[in-house]
Amino acid sequence: MEPAHVEVFGHRMAYREAGAGRPVVFLHGNPTSSLLWVDVVAELRDAHRCVAVDLMGMGASDKLPGTGDERYRLTEHARFLDEALRRLGLERDVVLVGHDWGAVLAVDWARRHPGAARGIAYAEAGVVPLSWVGGTGPDRDLFGALRSPEGERMVLTENVFIEQVLQAGTVRELLPHELEAYRRPFTDPGEGRRAMLTWARQIPVDGLPRESHDVVAAGAAYMAGSVVPKLLVRGEPGAVITGRVLEQCRTWPAQQEVTVPGTHFLPHDSSARIATALRAWLASLPVR
Repeated sequence: MEPAHVEVFGHRMAYREAGAGRPVVFLHGNPTSSLLWVDVVAELRDAHRCVAVDLMGMGASDKLPGTGDERYRLTEHARFLDEALRRLGLERDVVLVGHDWGAVLAVDWARRHPGAARGIAYAEAGVVPLSWVGGTGPDRDLFGALRSPEGERMVLTENVFIEQVLQAGTVRELLPHELEAYRRPFTDPGEGRRAMLTWARQIPVDGLPRESHDVVAAGAAYMAGSVVPKLLVRGEPGAVITGRVLEQCRTWPAQQEVTVPGTHFLPHDSSARIATALRAWLASLPVR
């Protein structure tokens, strides 16, 4: 499952592909890559065409030219993902599996492509608008600083997501080759690490930033009103889909739920259990 590339708007977007059958698209979040899903895909490739992408600026995908946050906004990632899936022939009868921001992108893609998604599985993702006041927002000390001018030092210089957040959100100790793979795209300090910082600043908290808030709110409304089959992969103890967020997600129709051990990076902590749950859920989906 070495990364291949597809050209999107003049840039290379990386993906890993294995197997054949109904297509299942795996989407990662911050600060990971398609590597997050490799062990899960290895268990499902016998029955499905599994495609795990690297979002722009992450993994083996190209960094986007320029400086600042604008080029890695949620809507820009969605634009690149749309074109990549189109070029890979993944436009209908697609099952989407997402973690973190990858789940937000999965829901958004399904909402904007009516009838194309055959199922959505999601884990540890801010799939509903969050609030500092309501206690559903991310850690305010960390993410408040990341959303301030201090964020450039913390991410672009100190590489806080790779060197601290990644392991802090994983129960088991990440293996040396995993850490090396995650560090590789972000070896050099500076703008090459911008995608990670922008993701932190795109989390919609108390309505801001407005653009990403609107995308997440529209996605939550879609999930609440859609009968597309859903699988909620909940972590125990989890970090994002807990408390009020979990309560809201549990109201969505046509949904199954599975609980696996782990905090945030569940595919690293519980890959075998997630693969088993996905296999059973995928087998239950109607065939067109």
